[in-house]
Amino acid sequence: MRIKNPLKIKISVKEHASLFLGNNIWVTGGNTTIICNKNIMINDDCLLSWDILLMDTDFHKILNSDNTIINKEKPIHIGKHVWIGCRTTILKGVSIANNNVIAANSTITKSISTENCIIGRNTEMLKTGIQWKK
Repeated sequence: MRIKNPLKIKISVKEHASLFLGNNIWVTGGNTTIICNKNIMINDDCLLSWDILLMDTDFHKILNSDNTIINKEKPIHIGKHVWIGCRTTILKGVSIANNNVIAANSTITKSISTENCIIGRNTEMLKTGIQWKK
């Protein structure tokens, strides 16, 4: 992983959790936080801008009427060659397909299975058929 400003990157991995960082990952700015309580995978050739939050947990439990946990920790999977724009939050249970761009200031709560797209807030498909280069 290449980090331009390593003093502003926060990574927290809970005991028995798994954080996988592929090859050629760039983190271009500060205030990026990765909180891994279960499993986070960031594949090769990804670009993370500044002020990114990846979090596979809610840090608290919500129970239904029979005391079953309804907000369990879920893994995050970022495909190959994904650009995550500044001030983006990616929450638990999300998978992002290869070759996508996540627009700045987005909150991603649902998986994205289509490739070569720009995705915005609320997982809105902004443009298809794109390519991007570092």
